[in-house]
Amino acid sequence: MNLEKQKKQKDPSQKDTKFILELLNSDKLLDAQKEINKKLIEYPNSAILHNIMGAVLANQNQLHEAVEYYEKALQINPDYAQAYNNLGASYYRLNKINKAITCFSKALNFKKDFAEAYNNMGNAARKLYKFKEAIEYFEKAIKIKTNYAEAYNNIGGVNEELGNKQEALDNYKKAVKINPNYADVYNNLGSVYSDLSKSEEALINYNKAISLKPKNEKFYNNLGNLFNDLGRYDEANTTLQKAIKIKPDYARAYSNLLFNLNYKVNFDSNLYLSEAKKFRLNCKTINKKFTHKYQYEKEPKKLRVGLVSADFGNHPGGFFTLSTLRELSKKNFEFVAYATTNRNDDLSHFFKPLFLKWNMVEKKTDEEIIEQIFNDGIHILMDLQGHSAKNRLTIFMYKAAPIQASWLGQGSTGIPEVDYFIGSPHITPENEEKNYVEKVLRLPEISQSFTPPSFEVKINELPAIKNNFITFGCANKMSKINDNVVSLWSKILLSIPKSKLLIKTKNIDDPTIKLNTFERFKKCKIDENRLILRGESKTRKELLEIYNEIDIALDPFPFQGNTSTCESVWMGVPVLILKGNRYLFHFGESINSNLGMQDWISKNSDEYITKAIKFSSNIDELAKIRKSLREVALKSPVFDASRLANHFDKILWDMWKNFNVRKN
Repeated sequence: MNLEKQKKQKDPSQKDTKFILELLNSDKLLDAQKEINKKLIEYPNSAILHNIMGAVLANQNQLHEAVEYYEKALQINPDYAQAYNNLGASYYRLNKINKAITCFSKALNFKKDFAEAYNNMGNAARKLYKFKEAIEYFEKAIKIKTNYAEAYNNIGGVNEELGNKQEALDNYKKAVKINPNYADVYNNLGSVYSDLSKSEEALINYNKAISLKPKNEKFYNNLGNLFNDLGRYDEANTTLQKAIKIKPDYARAYSNLLFNLNYKVNFDSNLYLSEAKKFRLNCKTINKKFTHKYQYEKEPKKLRVGLVSADFGNHPGGFFTLSTLRELSKKNFEFVAYATTNRNDDLSHFFKPLFLKWNMVEKKTDEEIIEQIFNDGIHILMDLQGHSAKNRLTIFMYKAAPIQASWLGQGSTGIPEVDYFIGSPHITPENEEKNYVEKVLRLPEISQSFTPPSFEVKINELPAIKNNFITFGCANKMSKINDNVVSLWSKILLSIPKSKLLIKTKNIDDPTIKLNTFERFKKCKIDENRLILRGESKTRKELLEIYNEIDIALDPFPFQGNTSTCESVWMGVPVLILKGNRYLFHFGESINSNLGMQDWISKNSDEYITKAIKFSSNIDELAKIRKSLREVALKSPVFDASRLANHFDKILWDMWKNFNVRKN
């Protein structure tokens, strides 16, 4: 090598490089940047300096600028494995996964024992849903670097995604044993423990994560969700607000906050709408304008409707869409799916044939999804989730389609770019229109039709005939059974001798929640022997069969049952509900009204108790209802998807006609 070339490639001393790296590792990024800029004047062709500058910029989330520095480092030194790995990591964060994989592969070509590059390859494979391949890469990383906590954490993450909770737990524990200060792993442990109905362990791990990284918004978000599951709504509210304070554009925390507000007995519709508007104000983060890119057919014979949902499968959202989409697909529509999660269950495969095109968008950026919607030529884009888990409501802020609508949410999205909120006379009465930023459109009977199970479950004889006592029941989440509900149901049990209450929910598997449930009823003078507590069912059929042990179902409030009410009715069990004063407090009224069971709607708590006593005293009438209710229900708007599809057909085409009138 000649002296001139050696001079051009000269790097700073090890001492100087070490000093800069210490600044980087101490998060003194601006100081590190200043120091590198000084040294670059002296060593303009230092691959090491360009590589470290890339890392400094990447840590400041300036990923495009980081890429430029990594590429400069590689121009100077084309064999620089670390720079290839770092460049790949930036491409990964930019969601350019194939480019990232190319970089990681090159890094491994130059350095065969590069544990970090194998770990990064695993992350890229996971992003592409290649889970087996991902685990193989992580295991290679661990073989090279046996104490590699991050790789163990990533294996845990893949297993958690696959539903292998115990394997996830085992690997997270290995990671935290190697690195007891690994905050992200404590957060992940909290997530698995929460899924396993071990709330105490979840609480301990979330709090540990927060103690180690008190400014990580995700930890507060997850802790807030746990508080919600425990019925600790005020603590959930406070914790989610902390997440938002740390990251004001944190859309997920806003959605969880809005969802949590629905559980509160002292619900304030003005507060809800105010928070929903803050969500819209703070969470629009893309500066780019998209409106000029619409590519829809101007005079369509079939409307192309995009549906954004995480629930195309075995989920309440799936139960309320499958039969309706089947009927609508026979009409003049072309449906395009934007699935926000990769469901693979016993119902998901029924959805794909109903769509002209299926887009998996779970791991795509908002900008990528919006571009896809434009390319797909969508006329009407519909959100099917509202602020529930894994929604992508933020894409609606950019008017991704000429017409946008919300269906199956929990109330207003807070997004004025969403033109319509689809409801019904019962769940969106005229006097509540002020609670929506969207224009409320009403389907004439009911807003959603329930898909009957594809398997048969026999309806047995009324349990009271054999038991000689009435069994009330509820199969809702425990978070819906607040203290007001416990108090009212306790009064019913005290008014009806020997009666019992069966509560079935996954939450009961949590020993803390089970004990707390007994204690809450005990405070209302209900002994344990009056309660039948059942945990999670292994199958949906097993869940439905529980209704063969129930005479009368009791609907919680204010966040009422919906799926559970329809399933109860399908199993011949009538549901006693309380008339409400807001969207999610109207579902029982809507279902019973459309069943022709107005007598099972109570105007207030006193009437709720009176009706429970009245219906319980007439065993013959309950037995009669049990024999006929499924048949009545299947012919009603509650289950008649063809009927709903006819109404939906009109409402969607009316949207299009009104759009054309406004446009012209």
